[in-house]
Amino acid sequence: MEIIATQPYIKVTREIEFNQQCFREEEQKLVLYENVVVSSSHTFTLPEVFDVSYKKLSENDGFLYLHTNQGLFSFYTKKDPSSFIAEYKKLK
Repeated sequence: MEIIATQPYIKVTREIEFNQQCFREEEQKLVLYENVVVSSSHTFTLPEVFDVSYKKLSENDGFLYLHTNQGLFSFYTKKDPSSFIAEYKKLK
């Protein structure tokens, strides 16, 4: 399968170390192929994805939302996803 677009996102996990809460950020990629969208933990076929939207939080940060038949999935991103969304809309 040929990659159409990628969008980096941040996966945040909480851990307790020495009785203190720590947050770990790990960069992942959301990958758009011609018939599926793949994240680190899910794979959605294009018919399962109803829409893709973006909510800006600050100048660089925001949430990319995948509206699917399995519910709403949010991806915290520090990079503008407008090109990813545009490529998705071309395929739909």
